[in-house]
Amino acid sequence: MNRVDRIEFGKFIRQVRKSKDLRQSDLVDSFLSQTVLSNIESGKGQVSEDKMKYVLKKLGLKENISEFYIHEKEKEQKNQENSLMEELKLKLISIENIIDLANCEEGLDHLREFPIPQKHAYHAIIEYLKGKCYFKKKNWKKSYNHFFNAIHLIDRQFPEMKYTNLKSACYQDLSTIEYVQNNFNQALRYTEEAEKYFIENGERKYCKHLILISKVIYLEKLNRLGDAQAILDELSINNHSSSTTNLYISESKESALNMYEMQAKLLFKSKRFPQAINYALKGIELARIDKMYERSLELWTTLGSIYIEMSKLSMAECCFTTALKLKKKITKEYLLAYVYSQLGKLYYKQGDIKLSEKEFLESLKYSRKTNDVFLEIQALMGLGKCNISINKHDKALDYLNEALKLAKQHAFTDQKNELLLITASFLREIGDPTFKNYALDFFYSYAETFNKGGEVLMLNEFEINKRRSAGDPPNT
Repeated sequence: MNRVDRIEFGKFIRQVRKSKDLRQSDLVDSFLSQTVLSNIESGKGQVSEDKMKYVLKKLGLKENISEFYIHEKEKEQKNQENSLMEELKLKLISIENIIDLANCEEGLDHLREFPIPQKHAYHAIIEYLKGKCYFKKKNWKKSYNHFFNAIHLIDRQFPEMKYTNLKSACYQDLSTIEYVQNNFNQALRYTEEAEKYFIENGERKYCKHLILISKVIYLEKLNRLGDAQAILDELSINNHSSSTTNLYISESKESALNMYEMQAKLLFKSKRFPQAINYALKGIELARIDKMYERSLELWTTLGSIYIEMSKLSMAECCFTTALKLKKKITKEYLLAYVYSQLGKLYYKQGDIKLSEKEFLESLKYSRKTNDVFLEIQALMGLGKCNISINKHDKALDYLNEALKLAKQHAFTDQKNELLLITASFLREIGDPTFKNYALDFFYSYAETFNKGGEVLMLNEFEINKRRSAGDPPNT
């Protein structure tokens, strides 16, 4: 059955009424009240189609609302296209992070195999990223060609990609190619092109400062000291008096990234997923620019946790595997326990018990190595659930009891309650009468928490890592 797009219908009615210089009261009669008409124009409520047709009649129009029908198949197709675009974009962000923070050769391999339809606008991004790969390999000729390919694609085929500021970024990187070859005048010309094509309200806002600082460097090399100083003075004024749309400005990069991460987590807990994703991606972008490996790993893991909660499991997997590309770059190994724990949950949700068990074992290894009891319990719990799934009952019970012992020792009430519930349910299913002991323990533990006035929460995919995933406080 087709539904009416009430918002669009309302806009249309309002527009026609105003074009005829009519007030709402001019259309009101015994069949159509002003409240109903107001609801129609605002798209609110469930006004009957008869009254919607009646408004058309009052305005001297055909009583046909079929053009405002939302066709479910078209809507579903559009949703699928949007989901595909979202996933493609995330994978390209992942590849750019691999290029900049891990291994440009691996990034290049991903780009060569990237599954993208012909004549898709994202071909411009792929050309840009290939340019970055060859730039890192110091193959200036190939890098130069790919950057110009990206510019030409945007100019000739995909003008809608101008908002990405890729064209500006390409000219900026072209200026750097000229600079490293001591062609300072050409470097300056390219950076002026980068500035010219930069769109203030577009993506990659960080490029603006990179362009201007590069311009200062080139002007200094050309001994145009006054021009260079003028740009620096302008940058200084803007930094102190700007009403910029940047979400957080901090002298400390570590502190700024911490703020992005915590904002993403708080929004996630409020179930405000799109906003949480936006903050996480912004933090990921800044961590990539500033080569903050541990923050990047943490933010990618946070983003993956959000996608798990949204049941976008392939996107969550992309996030976690991207995080693990930075494994060799970090010193805080408890972060690895966190990533592997989340991967274990992901594969468990996908029904791949073998892979899930493998990741939980990795999480167990790193949590014990770093003395992170909280994540050790989570890993043991995950291993218990995996072994329940493959009917290894004794092994499952060993893992669950070990986790339960640690949860009791360290007064982790939420974990203890969840473990008691899992174990009681498992034993009841296999006909073990001792399930009653665990069920009773769960009841008393739950009641005790409730009677003390505490919040009784069962753990979700995000809450379980609230201590270790929050990020270390920034150092001075």
